[in-house]
Amino acid sequence: MKIFSDTFNRLRALHRARHEPENLRPLADVYWRSMLAFMLLSIVGVIAFGLWQFVVVVENLSAAQSGNSSASPVTFNRTKLEGVLRAYDARQAQYDASASGAATVADPSK
Repeated sequence: MKIFSDTFNRLRALHRARHEPENLRPLADVYWRSMLAFMLLSIVGVIAFGLWQFVVVVENLSAAQSGNSSASPVTFNRTKLEGVLRAYDARQAQYDASASGAATVADPSK
């Protein structure tokens, strides 16, 4: 415990006299090391999270192949699907109509 209090007291003294050039290097060293430690922990955390998500996906795929899927299968409502497809067709027709009409408009910059 004395090591931490001595280190803290030394850093506090360096911070008080931070305007002196010889005290700036230890403060910069502490800052640099803390940033490196933070980055290392961040990288390890991202890799661990990625592996965890990968394992979850592999487990879901293996459960789906074995037939023991806990998720209920998605049921399609044919009328809703046809309604969505008609809406897409109408939107495509509206786009085609506006695109063909835009070709007849004269360029106002000329």
